[in-house]
Amino acid sequence: MASLAAAEPPGPRAAARSPAPGPSRSGGGRRRNGRDAAQDAPLRSVDLNHVIALLKDSGSKDVEEEQLKTLKKVVKQFENGFPIKNVAQITEILDLCAEKVNEQEAFTEPLCELIKLFGLPFQKKKSSDESNYSVEVSQSIAQLGYLMRVPSSQVKIQICKSIVSFYNIELPGKLLSGYQPTSANYKILMAESGGLAEALVMSLALVENQLIEKLWVLKALQHLSTSGKNCKQMVKAQAASKLCLYLNGADPSGQLVFRSSDILWSLLENTSKEEVVNQLSSLECVHTLKEVFADLVTRGFRHCDRQLRNDLLVITTLLAENPAVPMIESGFAKLLIVLATFTEVKLPNPLVKGFKLTYSYEDFEMKKLLFNMIGILSRDPSAAQLLSENHVMPALLYYVKLNHQKPGFSDWSAAQYEELQLHAIAVLASVAPVLVDKYLSCQANTLLLVFLEWCTGQDPFVGRGHSFHGTGGRGNKLAQMRYSLRVLRSVVALYDDAVSINLCDQGAINQLLDILKYAAEISKEKEGAVLLEIQADILFILSVLCENDVHRKELFSCEGIDILIPFFTMDPKKLYSGLGHHCLLLSALDCLWSCVVGCHIAEVSFIEKQGIFLLLDLLALREKNLCNIILGILVEFSDNPKTTLHMSIWRGKKDQTAANLLIQLWRQEELDLGVRRDKHGRIVDIKRPIVTRFQELQKVIPVPASCPSFAIMEVAESIRAKVYSLFCKLGFENLPGLSAKDFVTLAIIQHYIDFKIGEVWSEICAEIKEEFRPVTSDERALEVISNVLENTGKMVVSMQTEVLKTERQHKIQEEKETYKEIQTQRELLNKSLENFLSQTSNYEALKKTKMLQEALIDASRFKASIESGPDYSTDIPKLNITVGRGRSITVDSSLCQQSGEPLADTERAPRKSSFFTSTRTPSPVFHRSGAQGRGREQPPAARRRGRAGPGRAAPARLRRPAGPGPARRSQPEPARPARASPHSCPCPLHSHRPGPAAAMVRCGAAALRKYSNFIDALRVYVRGGTGGMGYPNLGGEGGRGGDVWFVARERTTLKSIREKYPHKRFVAGTGANSSVKALKGEKGKDCEVHVPLGISVLDDDGKQIGELNAAGERFLAARGGLGGSLATNFLPCKGQRRTVHLDLKLIADVGLVGFPNAGKSSLLSKISHAKPEIANYAFTTIQPELGKIMYPDYKQISVADLPGLIEGAHANKGMGHKFLKHVERTKQLLLVVDISGFQLSIKTRFRTAFETILLLTKELELYKEELLTKPALLAINKMDLPCAKDNLDELKTQLENPQDFLHLLEEEMIPANTLEFREVIPISTYTGEGIEELKTCLRKSIDEEAEQANEDYRKKKLLLLQTSKQEQMNRNWHS
Repeated sequence: MASLAAAEPPGPRAAARSPAPGPSRSGGGRRRNGRDAAQDAPLRSVDLNHVIALLKDSGSKDVEEEQLKTLKKVVKQFENGFPIKNVAQITEILDLCAEKVNEQEAFTEPLCELIKLFGLPFQKKKSSDESNYSVEVSQSIAQLGYLMRVPSSQVKIQICKSIVSFYNIELPGKLLSGYQPTSANYKILMAESGGLAEALVMSLALVENQLIEKLWVLKALQHLSTSGKNCKQMVKAQAASKLCLYLNGADPSGQLVFRSSDILWSLLENTSKEEVVNQLSSLECVHTLKEVFADLVTRGFRHCDRQLRNDLLVITTLLAENPAVPMIESGFAKLLIVLATFTEVKLPNPLVKGFKLTYSYEDFEMKKLLFNMIGILSRDPSAAQLLSENHVMPALLYYVKLNHQKPGFSDWSAAQYEELQLHAIAVLASVAPVLVDKYLSCQANTLLLVFLEWCTGQDPFVGRGHSFHGTGGRGNKLAQMRYSLRVLRSVVALYDDAVSINLCDQGAINQLLDILKYAAEISKEKEGAVLLEIQADILFILSVLCENDVHRKELFSCEGIDILIPFFTMDPKKLYSGLGHHCLLLSALDCLWSCVVGCHIAEVSFIEKQGIFLLLDLLALREKNLCNIILGILVEFSDNPKTTLHMSIWRGKKDQTAANLLIQLWRQEELDLGVRRDKHGRIVDIKRPIVTRFQELQKVIPVPASCPSFAIMEVAESIRAKVYSLFCKLGFENLPGLSAKDFVTLAIIQHYIDFKIGEVWSEICAEIKEEFRPVTSDERALEVISNVLENTGKMVVSMQTEVLKTERQHKIQEEKETYKEIQTQRELLNKSLENFLSQTSNYEALKKTKMLQEALIDASRFKASIESGPDYSTDIPKLNITVGRGRSITVDSSLCQQSGEPLADTERAPRKSSFFTSTRTPSPVFHRSGAQGRGREQPPAARRRGRAGPGRAAPARLRRPAGPGPARRSQPEPARPARASPHSCPCPLHSHRPGPAAAMVRCGAAALRKYSNFIDALRVYVRGGTGGMGYPNLGGEGGRGGDVWFVARERTTLKSIREKYPHKRFVAGTGANSSVKALKGEKGKDCEVHVPLGISVLDDDGKQIGELNAAGERFLAARGGLGGSLATNFLPCKGQRRTVHLDLKLIADVGLVGFPNAGKSSLLSKISHAKPEIANYAFTTIQPELGKIMYPDYKQISVADLPGLIEGAHANKGMGHKFLKHVERTKQLLLVVDISGFQLSIKTRFRTAFETILLLTKELELYKEELLTKPALLAINKMDLPCAKDNLDELKTQLENPQDFLHLLEEEMIPANTLEFREVIPISTYTGEGIEELKTCLRKSIDEEAEQANEDYRKKKLLLLQTSKQEQMNRNWHS
């Protein structure tokens, strides 16, 4: 038989044929095309209708030759494709040729040439031709499939070639004049609508014994199966079963299995899996899959053979999930089980003779697939014997051992062994319940308990956590613990006494409690779904073990109750987190019911630990699925007298009592069940007071005596019976905290059992009357019973009416008392008004009050004058005049020995005066102050020049000569009122002789500081306005002093504040005095200071007292003083005054963090329009820079370029705090790391890229641990350097397994928690590599965070809405 290579389609056309659509632009091309047109002119005159008529004519040999000649002309005419409008005529010519092939073989070649034309693109004259001729084209393409009936291998192969060419169309060298090719996928769409795939599947029967033709058909179907519509047509034609039967056909090349399996994959992916599996579920198909799989296992040594083997195994897995597939009958299941277990049990088996695992990746994947197959087969009860006979249990238990003990797997890595181990234990959870006897005989409980003890040990094992089953197990043993507990749970859930006794005899209860305690401790640090599942499984296992056994309950109570109590104090918000807290709480309640209830010692211990209070707190949440369980537990506990005592003294929110809570639950239950009540909660139907809507809709159906009726079933399902039982223990009298509406409902609860008996009798009466006619005596008895129940309903209604009447009378009495109190207050007000009028009508009294007020105002004015005092020399021993920047020092004119006070007063901060610049240190400026002026601020004129006292000459002013050079001895000159020249120095310390001392010393260190363009800290003085004077005679109140407010506003900087207000003093206005015209003085004018966003307001002690993050937010910096009033003896109060620090922290979406010279500024300039300073030395950026990334959809992301950090930045080394504080308010972090490493200087140690990442993480963690919780990305810069790719590969390996490299580093470099990078992007700011990818990742990360924030906000608002609705319903009930 010829090989497949001989049947492959020819290669691409010669390069001399240009693929460009249309003629060449050169003149020679135009001449050549003109000659071609002249030669083709006779061919275009061929009439296709004439050709069709000629082919229909059957006659002599001359006619046949004419027909062949005409067909060649047609082929020559359309060698570059034919117009789409002629497709129907070409198809008719094809059909006529196909009919003639059966008679004359000479028509075979023309037919193949015509079919080849369908492989060329159709040509259209206008765009609408594609839709106008869509029906004709789809029918013509479908006709290709029906031409497979022609008994010619050449024709069949050419049809398949043309179909394959639909998917790789080559444009012809030239087109017809005025035409253009159709769209690339036009033929594919027409093939879908015409049903070509179905026709090809049907044609497989025609090439069943022809390998080459069959392979070409499969190749065409392989291309067609990429479409879902074609796949549906193929499934309709039973393609799955037909292809499966071809898998084991004779084919030396192996293409038959490959193409058939590939088509099967496409069918499973693009159509209904159930339908494909049903077609493959026949015994013949399963046998075929088995033979092909076994052949590939034993004889397939190529890489592609192993991959194909795994693909078939996946298809077999899908088949095994269908119970109707004869996996066991075909022997396929046994083969798979033996393959899965022969390496562990090491027993000879003829099915796997000669097979050995190569420990390649494909064999590793096959091993996992075989384990998965065992788990699927374990669902079939008929497979239990097969699993037992082939030693599946010992093979799976082989992996329940410590991870450092892995004999036989030396060729697989630790991560692969861990993945295989977890997979085996997960499958064991499915197999163990089926093979319980085998499970016990293999001592599986012992192995699992020992394995769990290793899971909680402290040996240095590090889980990889790469696999699906290893979720949550990276760096720990939680994954092993999780699946081991799943095995125990699956076995214990059988409630087999043998399993429970075996576990308890080995001390499982105490060990499980230790594991539960261990998991709870870890969960406090970092909570996750895996830890919650572990705790829930342990609680379930304990519930099953301790149920119905008092001794085990006593054993549990020793430590278990202390561990169980914290679960009931869970934050209620966590129940809606979706991680599994709700399931954990249900498991804890189930454990309480099974392990505590029924044991007196355990019950007393639980009650003494305030367990009843915790249960009532949970009950107050009013969660529907929790209430029924908690009420059942409380009913069981209520037999203990301490329970009722605890319930009586319990108080919830708003001082709610247990009785009120139970009544609210009753009302909510009746509302859900549709029980009819009026607006006050009274009974509506006295004959059936507590019947539900469901019971009303039910028809009378006679039931056997052993079957409970609807009334009895409602008792078991509803919580009303449990509420009634609890009230029977609490009592119905003297219940605190109940309203009138609660008493109305309590009357119904008190007679619940009577009403329920009435419902049962009503059902009995209805059933009797449905089938029988009662005798007179029975009918009379039934009537008496009905009357009794009706009277009970009437009695309850009367009680409810009486309660409501009493409540109404009580409200009326309260309203009367309130009205009486209002009347009394009105009388007192009228009396006060009369007294005021009598006082203000006396002219003499008013005049006296006016004089008194004027005297008080005059006395309050400051009248002290500045007196002259003696001048002292500044050469006082040990006089220190240097202070911190921005502070002022006041020197009294009297010595401290005379005044008894300190010489310097640093509490005042007068306004700035002129300063000069010294070459080394700033020189202070001296001002004169009188002795009586101590503590007051001088006027500006007095600060600019010395004020001479009476009888004393003004001190001489020293002037420094202008011009550069060293300071020379200054000469005195007379004092002048004008400001000194820029080179003048009023400081006498610059002279070499002692000069006169000034009164006030001021240090200008703050002014001498050179400010940069960016300021992130500013110290200001704020003072609220003083209140206005009161009016004592008329009782008038002065206006309150104005307040000083900090208002956040965009486009504002601290630098603009400093420039606009150089004195940095903000004082609010004084309140207006009270007067006859306005007894209440107006408030003083507020002082509003506009500050930038992201400001933190700190006091002098560094404590944060305010924060402004959004535009429009306000902060009260200094409150104004109160105005004069009776409380202050009509004297005003001074406003609040203090010095505050404005600390700016940049607010940005992304913050660039890295060591110096990592390329942060270059990156910012690449991704945004910012222009930061860029240079090839460290610390280029000395102040934060902001930039914005602009996206095509106008989305903007702000990026902050923060100055480079150094080691020890957390300890404020190198202005670390000044730079690190800006990281706090960025939403996300982008770490920029040099791939070649970092070295600050020769004296410092070189750090690799991996060490750089750890050091940055350590600095962030030590500064503020919360920074590590921010989303983070990692940009690896300078990828254009040599050896960058090798360094990147090494870095990725280190980042994937950091624990394997931490022992090589110093202990102080290793952070406690590592950053989890969402993306790691290699970039080069020099070449632009990776910049666009980085911008895309930043956008994606920011959008995800925003979406998560919106979702959290939506859930919060939804919860708030539900809470408000519930409160509104409660208010409606109370009203």
